Amino acid sequence: MKTTLLAGVAAIAMSVLSLPASAEEASAPTGFWERDTLTGDWGGLRTNLIDHGVTLALKYTGEVIHTPAGGIRRGGSYEDQFLLTGDFDFDKLLGLSGLTGHVAAFSVNGRGPQVNNVGNNMDTSNIEVIRQRQTRLWTLWLQKANADNTVSFRFGQLSVDDEFLGSPTAANLINTTFLWPALGFDNLPAGTPNRLNATYGPAYPLGAPGARIQFNPSDKISWLTAAFTHQPESVDRSGAQFRFDGDAFIITELQYLENQAKDATGLPVAYKIGAWYDTGTFNDTHYDTTGRSLASPLSNGKPAQRSGTWAFYGVADRTVWQSESGQALSLFLRGGLAPASYNLVNGYVAGGIGFKGLIPGRESDVATLGVAYANVGNGIIGLDKDARRTNGYNTPIRDYETIIELNYSAALAPWWTVQPDIQYVVHPAFGGANPLKPTPQSIETATVLTLRTTLTF
Repeated sequence: MKTTLLAGVAAIAMSVLSLPASAEEASAPTGFWERDTLTGDWGGLRTNLIDHGVTLALKYTGEVIHTPAGGIRRGGSYEDQFLLTGDFDFDKLLGLSGLTGHVAAFSVNGRGPQVNNVGNNMDTSNIEVIRQRQTRLWTLWLQKANADNTVSFRFGQLSVDDEFLGSPTAANLINTTFLWPALGFDNLPAGTPNRLNATYGPAYPLGAPGARIQFNPSDKISWLTAAFTHQPESVDRSGAQFRFDGDAFIITELQYLENQAKDATGLPVAYKIGAWYDTGTFNDTHYDTTGRSLASPLSNGKPAQRSGTWAFYGVADRTVWQSESGQALSLFLRGGLAPASYNLVNGYVAGGIGFKGLIPGRESDVATLGVAYANVGNGIIGLDKDARRTNGYNTPIRDYETIIELNYSAALAPWWTVQPDIQYVVHPAFGGANPLKPTPQSIETATVLTLRTTLTF
């Protein structure tokens, strides 16, 4: 199976690279391969809806994933996602100036390799959910801006990764951590006290009720602050249980953005600094309520409780070179810190490089290399050391996990993208033990091959 799959990936990748760039070579994009969506203009209905303030979109993402080496065990899987979105301009619809709206829902089928094959904490796929099948509302909000767009207010079910911590270059990669980093999804609760299997924060796949205010003192500077409630994912699987009680997640971010529009002539630049605070109660990762190590035979097994957690972070993303033909070279760097004593992850850094139009004649394609590193907090390390002393075995001591990802996004048409992707997962589960081994051994560095296709209907 390994040889066949690798040969198939190589054959498709070569055929992708041999096709001409479709969208940007066409002078009048009216044909099947030049139009923006697979289903076209619906006989003029789509354009008519847009003219009246309604933009509907359906995107399909499907991927074949194989783990040929390392990890918990070898194996392959398939998963896909249908993402339905609607955007509404209520000025065009109802004459309500400055009012817009948005809704997004998805359906995911299948499961990626995280649970069964790799064991990693930084998911190899950004469409993966823990359950094999899930259909849920993701976001649903209204936004009101003032006349000169210097202030806007958004309210409803929000997803923090829509507006915060974003890196345009990193977004071309498919590992989850390059969108919503491990500093967030490994530490923040999903409606329940922090457990290793109940984290995400208010980010995909879990939107949460909240509000966001944005100030734009200039055309380059923005300041965003948002507050979210803890969406009880463990209670509600539809995403439509809008609870506004309980603890809150608060985040603020200062942005400097330059030349971000598609028609901008200068080099795009994005700098962001931010911080968050979660008011929830968190389980200590090392000690119980009596002060004993949770690894001790005398422990009562009840983790000590910590009130609140925080993090601060920074993002830099800029294009350093751009040609007249559309080729561009971009760099990104993100990093952050959280308290080490009771967070699973206390340090995170990621960086990489993206090249648009690497192959002459294919200016719409993007090649991206990214590296992400997350290290565990002192509480986890102390717990593992105590466990080693207690049980007498040379059990692994968790320390860090690293993702190295190389991705090529080939635009076969404006509505069709194919992405061959390879990832190396160093120290899966932060170097934790392989559950399938009879004696304690760290999970081996894993190789993960993915072939993703994306269609916009």
